[in-house]
Order: sequence, then C-alpha cells, then structure tokens
Amino acid sequence: MFKYFDHKVIKTALASFLSYYLADYFGIKYGLTASIIAIISIQATKSDSIKITIERFFAVILGMSLFILLSSFLGYHYITLGIFILLFMPLCIKFRIVQGFLVTTVLATHILSEKSISLDFLLNEFYVLILGLSVGNILNLYMPTNSKTIDLIKMKVDLILKQILSDISESLKCSCVSVNEDKNFKSLKATIEEGRKFSLLDYDNTLFDKCNENLNFFSMRRRQYRILTRMRTCFKRLYITHEYSLIIAEFIAKVSENVEVNKKTTPLIEEHKELKELFSNFPLPKTRAEFENRATLFQLLQEMEEFLNAKIEFKKDYEN
Repeated sequence: MFKYFDHKVIKTALASFLSYYLADYFGIKYGLTASIIAIISIQATKSDSIKITIERFFAVILGMSLFILLSSFLGYHYITLGIFILLFMPLCIKFRIVQGFLVTTVLATHILSEKSISLDFLLNEFYVLILGLSVGNILNLYMPTNSKTIDLIKMKVDLILKQILSDISESLKCSCVSVNEDKNFKSLKATIEEGRKFSLLDYDNTLFDKCNENLNFFSMRRRQYRILTRMRTCFKRLYITHEYSLIIAEFIAKVSENVEVNKKTTPLIEEHKELKELFSNFPLPKTRAEFENRATLFQLLQEMEEFLNAKIEFKKDYEN
C-alpha cells in the first residue's frame, strides 16, 4: 500500500488541509470550495498547473459575470443554474477554458445559497478562488526530477542499439538472422518511447531555462530506430555472402562500438567515404543475382551514413 504514497498523493492531501485551514483562519466562507480548487490544481507537471490555473481564472470571470446577469433577470432559482450551464458550457468549449467550468459552477451555486450579491460576497468568492489556486500551484512547484531515470534509459537504449548493430554485422557474415532480432527491435522502440515520456515530464516541469537535450536525444534515437528497421528489410534480399558483405560487416561492428553520444563519429564518417569510393571501384557484377546483392549492400551502406549523421547533427546542437 505504501508504494502508492507518491509526491502527488502527499501534495493533494496537504493542499486540501492548508487551503481549508487558511480559509478558516482568515474568515473566508466556503473554505471547502477552496480546498477542492486546491486539490484539482495539483497536476502532473508545473506547466499543466499554470496553464489550467489561467484557464480557470478567465472562466470564473466570464462565468460569474454571466450568472450574475442571469440571476438579476431570472432570480435565484435552480432553473437559473440550469440555463447558466446550458449557456456557459458551450462558451467554455469555444474559448478553450473547459478546465474552469466545474470551479465556476461551484462558485455560482454559492450565489444561489446566498440569494443575494454584494461586494463583500464577490470579494469572498475571489478570495476562495485565489486561495485554492495559490495553494495548489505553490505545492505543485515541487516536482521530483527524472534525470537519474532518464540516464538509465539512455544507457539501456545504447546497449540495445549495440546489440542490434552487432547482430546485423554477424548476419552479414553468415547470411542468417539473430533469433532475438524481433525482441530487440520491440525493446528498442519501447525503451525510446519510455525515455521520451520521462524527458517530456522533466521539460514541462522546468519553468525557466528549459533544455530539450533529452527530448532531442530520444528523437535522434527514434530516427536511428527507423533507419535500422529499413536495414532490417534489406536482409530479405541478401542471399549471397560476398567479400563486400564482410567489409560492410566489419564497418557496422565498428559503429556498434561507437554508439554512445560521447564517442567520436568523425573517423567513422571518413571510413564510410572510403568504403563508398572502394565500392565504386569494384569490378562490375557478372550476374543478375550478384548485381541485386551489390545494390542491397550499397543501400545498407547508405543507411549507415544516415545513421551516423543523425548522431552528428544531434551533437552539433549540444557541443560545449
């Protein structure tokens, strides 16, 4: 049971208590409403919390103005609340302030309870709103970082990439496919998406000096994953083990040992250029099968160039 006591549960309980206590301390009526507003202000990220707070603030201004207008004509009856909801909900949808609908409706019911509107009452409703929003947002400023988790996911992605590239290298040498190929590709895709999820959470929890390096890292790995899936299909067209296959296999083996971002890629790019030149100087294929095989190998070589460029382009943006 204790495993469910995360920071969000604790903040929600604290928000409920503090807002209700402060409302009572300062003599603000409807402290329970302030408590509810504080609870629903606890969001998954700081950015979400601020965005929703702004929505609710504008929704309350619009909604309360509308309800005051309706009640002045129709009186303080339950039918007034029904008509208010009928008109206010479409306005919330139109102006994209749906998050403020429930809060505004609750505040509107206070007018029905009071059956009157005065400056003191309107100030009290303002205090209820500000108190609930403030307590929720202040508590939501605390967000545990996911940096350690992201670093571990990065390491896992690199290890899977190494394994896949190593398997591709071996496959070129022996014209066979690893029994773990499908498992590794699925694992790589799932791990990259998990890393993007945690990176996005951290990004949204940073209000100032935002850095999207982690997000771009996993975008780069996603791009490399797509390249590898294209390379994977190439093996369906390879059925001859040739000396050219062995040359490319050795090159891919080197790439697998230099997958990490902190390892240099320039030497591999230079070697790749040499390999392309070497291929262009090889004798022309004598049979159709050899020609098709050579074309497939050249496609593999082209895909490896894009694979390396993805890493180079990422590093250019974050070089010290």
